[in-house]
Amino acid sequence: MRLRLPSSLLLCALALQAGCMLPIPTPEHKVLAGKPVSEEQLAILTPGVTTQREVVDRLGQPDVVREEARLYAYDWVMRQGILRWAIGGGYSGAAGMTDLPRHYLLLIRFDENDRVQRFERAVRSPLEPYGKFLEKWVAGSGTKSSEEPKQQRD
Repeated sequence: MRLRLPSSLLLCALALQAGCMLPIPTPEHKVLAGKPVSEEQLAILTPGVTTQREVVDRLGQPDVVREEARLYAYDWVMRQGILRWAIGGGYSGAAGMTDLPRHYLLLIRFDENDRVQRFERAVRSPLEPYGKFLEKWVAGSGTKSSEEPKQQRD
């Protein structure tokens, strides 16, 4: 009688020879960096009404200020999952796990009267440079992420 192993088990066994990674999604409860902006805090932002001073009073100092673009950026990182990894060969090996981050930003642009012009809570890919992301957003080329709905009020 011939023993047949499921192909997924065979592939995993082969992967363990050189290395294996297993991403495990988790609820986004753990803050890895920064301070998340809540829905209640977003509710204070009203285009044409809310001033820069009110934004700083309610949200604190922004993480990034681009004065030439009249832009404030608040950023934070949440854990979206855990990556378990293992690597081995011969008689040695190592294993561990690391957090999988998701980078959030609250972007607020002000008009010439220092009032909120537009704002958006966005998700930035860790592969996209921070400065380039901000430039695209200011230019209005769209940074809408499929993972986070665009929240803009006009």
